[in-house]
Amino acid sequence: MYVMSYEIDWRKNFYGISWAYEKDRLVVSTVFEDKKEATFIAKEVEDWSDKFTRMTIIEKDNGEFAICCYQDPQISKNKIHLGLFRTGMRQSGGYENAKPMIEEKSPLLQIAYAADVRDMKTYEQISRLVPMRKCRIISEKDLKKQEYYYEKTANSQE
Repeated sequence: MYVMSYEIDWRKNFYGISWAYEKDRLVVSTVFEDKKEATFIAKEVEDWSDKFTRMTIIEKDNGEFAICCYQDPQISKNKIHLGLFRTGMRQSGGYENAKPMIEEKSPLLQIAYAADVRDMKTYEQISRLVPMRKCRIISEKDLKKQEYYYEKTANSQE
């Protein structure tokens, strides 16, 4: 008998995030330096059901934030349960500008590739814009709540 696993394979190998504004919504681009990996992840993310996508931003006590994006694995029909997680980003500059937009309307997620992350001209969109159904900004202490089980799992694997 095949037992379905609800664990998520967390992909943390991306450089960071770039914020953009498109079609009246904020776009959160996860920027990868490995094109093969970016292409693989883009294919998975594009298959996510728009109804069950989640983005959680965890504001850490040390002034940093983490981002966690996934499709609810209990509902997903995909064989692979992939999630994106990155921590260690500063709660300043771009994040401070993006936060009110995130609170107003769930952003779109996009997978991007950069041949050179220091040069915006080398950035390339790899995936379509994937709507995030549920988007939450929480504090680190909220990770104790059962509803943030997947975020807690990703965060504990640092």
